[in-house]
Amino acid sequence: MDDPALRRYAVDDGATDEQFLAAAKLYAREVVDRHDLAVDVSDLEWSVSKRAKRRAGAVKHRDGDPESVVLTWDHFAAQGWEAAAATVRHELIHVHLLAEEGDATHGAAFEALAAELDAPLHCERFTDPKWWVVCEDCDARIARYRRSKLVEQPEQYRCRDCGGRFRVEEAA
Repeated sequence: MDDPALRRYAVDDGATDEQFLAAAKLYAREVVDRHDLAVDVSDLEWSVSKRAKRRAGAVKHRDGDPESVVLTWDHFAAQGWEAAAATVRHELIHVHLLAEEGDATHGAAFEALAAELDAPLHCERFTDPKWWVVCEDCDARIARYRRSKLVEQPEQYRCRDCGGRFRVEEAA
C-alpha cells in the first residue's frame, strides 16, 4: 500500500505506549478524513492491551455506540507498524459501521470497506499457542492460548469439519 501517512506516523517497538497510541490516533484521523468515515477519533478512548494473544485490536461498544479502540502491543511488536496501522484501519471500519448501521460484524459491508481501505479481515497469528487441539481423523488444528473446556475435556467435543475426536498437544 502506497500510503504516505503510513510512513509519516511510523513508530517502532521502542516506542512507549503513549507514543504508539499518539501515532495510531494521528494515523486514524488521516484515514478517517481520506475515506470520509463516520468516526470522531477524539471521541474514542484509545488503549494498549499487553494481555491479548489472539486479536490485534478490538472496538468496545455499548448499545451499538463505539466507546474505545484497543490495540495489542504484542501484535505491534511482532508484526511492526504496518500491521498495527492495518489494524487501526480494521477497527475504524468497525467504528464507522457501528455508527452508520449498528453493525459490528465482519459481514459484506465490512468486507467491502476492508477492500477499499486495504484492511485485513483477520490478523495473522503473532503469539504461539500453549496447546493445539488436533482432530484425530482429519488433523484439523485449533490453537488454544488459555485453559478451556475444550483443552481440559476434548472428549466432550467433535471436529466441525469431519466429526472426529480431539486430542490435546502441548505446544513446543
